[in-house]
Amino acid sequence: MIDSGKKILEMALKMGADEAEIFLVKNNGTSFSIEKNSVTFASSNMSYGIGIRILKNKKIGFAFCINGAQAEAAIKKALSSSKLGKETRFTFPEPGKTSKIENLYDKKIVGLTPEEGERFAKDVIESALDVNKNIIVLGGVGYGEEHLAIVNSKGIEIEDKGTEIGGSATAVLKKKNTATGFEILSSRMLDIDFGVIGKNAAWLAMKTLNPRKCGSKNMTVLFTPYALASLLEFTTIPALYADKVHKGESIYSNRIGEVVSSEILTVVEDGSMPNGLNSAIADDEGVPSKRTELIKKGVLKNYLYDASTAAEYDKESTGNAVRSEKWASSRTFKTTPSIKSRNFIIDGKTEKIEKLISGVKEGILVYDAMGAHTSNPASGRFSINSSILFKIEKGEIVYPVKQVMISGNMGDCLKNVSGIGNDFRKLPGELSPVSVIAPTVRIENVRVSG
Repeated sequence: MIDSGKKILEMALKMGADEAEIFLVKNNGTSFSIEKNSVTFASSNMSYGIGIRILKNKKIGFAFCINGAQAEAAIKKALSSSKLGKETRFTFPEPGKTSKIENLYDKKIVGLTPEEGERFAKDVIESALDVNKNIIVLGGVGYGEEHLAIVNSKGIEIEDKGTEIGGSATAVLKKKNTATGFEILSSRMLDIDFGVIGKNAAWLAMKTLNPRKCGSKNMTVLFTPYALASLLEFTTIPALYADKVHKGESIYSNRIGEVVSSEILTVVEDGSMPNGLNSAIADDEGVPSKRTELIKKGVLKNYLYDASTAAEYDKESTGNAVRSEKWASSRTFKTTPSIKSRNFIIDGKTEKIEKLISGVKEGILVYDAMGAHTSNPASGRFSINSSILFKIEKGEIVYPVKQVMISGNMGDCLKNVSGIGNDFRKLPGELSPVSVIAPTVRIENVRVSG
């Protein structure tokens, strides 16, 4: 695809662009849906597209097309749209040193047959039914390959490809009440045991039978990786995007060097981690991927930048330009890059989950966080519902709990982190192209309304 990109780049410059960037992406994917213990729907799709950004008289223009034959018309549209823009200090990035990242591409995924994919989905169902024959399973399995190329007039010529595979299941058990459980697994390599997905979802559903009320008060809350990832995606992560920060639309605005969390907590962004769900040799502007410490032992160290925001505020891009539409978790050629976290990692001194729980006099263990997308990253405020959770008393899990509301300020919650588990999970974003690598985290003094 590099050659195709270079031809379109040359065309854009001949047509009058001062600078230009061509982004090409091709996707192949296969998915299987699970409904009521049956594989009900299978689909395969392929997409290809080209995003064209140009600079003309210090103004940015953009357009896209779905093949090279439409490139000339798209360039004309990009040049025309640039006239409506405002002058910018932005210029396209220059080439940087990229490094190979391990475990991002697996030929075995590319070679999977539809029959093998269907077998994975059936493994999810059968393993859940092995736990309890009355379980109803919903979910799906998907896998695919992505191939992209970026060229620009500053000399960037990058081509990269990767694979991904994953599955999810929700297990429903109806007795006196309806109990549910779930599991999610994703990887860039063919190393997933799909039977584990169904088994774990079913066991969690079994454990939530016959829940009790827990009352309303401030208490210790242990957020499992699933619940924590949901909260972080819609509170802490967007609050660290430099465009929001510099506009005063973040709880972290003008706070570099300040203590913003518990000293046992470190937060890292790493687009270069092996087998990272959003890892690549470069971001969607061709800036080499790297590791950035955001919070170190409680102290705020950095924000996340793309090239445009970095130019505006005399900073360097952190390699966090991603092309995605709002409320979408996949890459697209149909929009310009914006700041997005890629692999967001919670780190720190860890301990076994049993020890985290043993230190709780009274609290809850929370598996899900419904409504996290309504949180406010500018203030840090959140209010979520949880229906899969357990009461902890005197250091032991004693019974499942009926649905509660959990509310608070995420900035305050991070300051009240009192323990970090060793059960790290790598989870895809719900409504944004972010992967969160998180453990169970114990937080003190959280408001719970039963």
